[in-house]
Amino acid sequence: MGTVLKMLLHERHLTSHPDFCAEYRKCAAQLDTAARSEAPSKAQFYNWMSGDMKGLPQNTHRRVLAQMFPGWSVNTLFSMADSTASTDAPAENTADGGITAFLGMEMVEVGATLVVPTFELATRSVEVLEAAGIPRQHIFSKQASVFNAAHRIDVPTALAENDVRGMLYVMSMLQRHDAIAVEIQSDREVVLACDRPYISFGLSSNDCTHMYLQSTDKPLFAIQDNPPSSGPYLEHLELADGHHYRSDDSRNIGIIARIRPDPGLHPHRFWFFCAGLGARGTTGASWYLAKHWRALQERATDREFVAVISVRTFSDQTATLEHLLTN
Repeated sequence: MGTVLKMLLHERHLTSHPDFCAEYRKCAAQLDTAARSEAPSKAQFYNWMSGDMKGLPQNTHRRVLAQMFPGWSVNTLFSMADSTASTDAPAENTADGGITAFLGMEMVEVGATLVVPTFELATRSVEVLEAAGIPRQHIFSKQASVFNAAHRIDVPTALAENDVRGMLYVMSMLQRHDAIAVEIQSDREVVLACDRPYISFGLSSNDCTHMYLQSTDKPLFAIQDNPPSSGPYLEHLELADGHHYRSDDSRNIGIIARIRPDPGLHPHRFWFFCAGLGARGTTGASWYLAKHWRALQERATDREFVAVISVRTFSDQTATLEHLLTN
């Protein structure tokens, strides 16, 4: 199967030597001059992929690889993928102390609530539709169906596709741990009865986000409005350390946050937030959580954290860790 490095490069579509070297040089340029080593030769690159090498790369290569793969130690990168915890790890159970430490003992033992925001048509929209004589079952349609037949559906509440897709990424990760029970609820239900651990999806769209921001004296992140003339992205993210992050048409920003809401009363309870600025931000953050939770746990240990995820707008699987703030 090759090394963990090979597995990670496959996920990022960097399995050819020229593509890898282009990314390598870009990361090396972000470091000080002393760390800017030459990209590995073609033979060296394929040895790194296969594990057919003696010892580990020299220190300059290690620093660039650390920049390319935040949270992954050099020993893990060059271990064989079939003998280490990987993004394609087989089914596990709660005997795995790693997942218990990451999710919190309460979520593992009691179950995980996955929270998606739900929406209804605005009152004004309903009034306009009724005045136009459009029945409720005709509000939504199925475009370009191959069947010449009526398609009617009632949608009393709506879910965003990207929130559902993000939830499915995380649910797939949880299902590898077959003793963890999972239930799905709307943000309205959870906010009314929030005495539980949960994983929520969506940023300002989800009331769980607002509940955290308004009930915490010093939140790890905040949502700030953009000026009206700033384009289609209405908000940007501000971290407690002063860093600001904005999405654009080529790159969306996502976040993964782990919060301990009441460490005195519930020391083993975590709230998680998978969210983004733009549709791809939420799905990219959720994909990254599902695939790389071990790397986050390795760096954050038992602390609260917020991870900033950068994801290209054409694929969830381009998600990479840009910044990690721990409390």
